Amino acid sequence: MDTNTERRGSPRAEIRWPVTIKKGQDIIEAKLRNLGVGGAYIHCEQTLEPGESVTLTIQPPTGAPLTITAEVIWAGKVLALGVGVHFVEMSDQDRQIISEAVSKLLSDTGLA
Repeated sequence: MDTNTERRGSPRAEIRWPVTIKKGQDIIEAKLRNLGVGGAYIHCEQTLEPGESVTLTIQPPTGAPLTITAEVIWAGKVLALGVGVHFVEMSDQDRQIISEAVSKLLSDTGLA
């Protein structure tokens, strides 16, 4: 049986960074719950629909914000308020920052 973890192309780390989601003219303030090089789970109160394209501005604890174009893959509306997103476009520098942060968090928790 496939699980979300098994289908992911890269590992994810539990993380609590602020993120702003821009959908058209709408701005949604939210919080990352897990993050990997290929995507993230974002806890947010507002509903997004699978297939929507959004622009994420992620604020790591240090350094400049990361700007990433993502596609909503799934949206939880009852038990898990939030969305799962797949990253579509980001700079090499942003990818490196995410990769290093995820590796460090996983090694700190003994999961790497």
